[in-house]
Amino acid sequence: LTSVVTPPFLKFLVGPSRTNYRKDGQVGGIVVEKCKFLQESGCKGMCLHQCKLPAQQFFADSLKLPLTVEPNFATQECQWSWGQEPVPPAEDPAWPKGCLVDCPTRFIIKKSSS
Repeated sequence: LTSVVTPPFLKFLVGPSRTNYRKDGQVGGIVVEKCKFLQESGCKGMCLHQCKLPAQQFFADSLKLPLTVEPNFATQECQWSWGQEPVPPAEDPAWPKGCLVDCPTRFIIKKSSS
């Protein structure tokens, strides 16, 4: 039910999304087709720390509903899967090291360290 109700409410924040299946083939997923948050920030750290972790924590703590958010940095899609427990960041394959090539923060950091 959450995957059917959520797309209209998330559209203003993350962009258009549609219902789909979780990785395990069960109902309860949505895919954000092009994440506005990631497109606008261009920053992996912003995505992970300002969207992925807070969304997972909000649904777990406030609604008692586990959620796994899996961003795809190459396509800027994002899979949301309700009912799936997220893995800790240290074990999460969606938590790669380093910045995205076009990350504006990366350029600011390089300029200030020069």
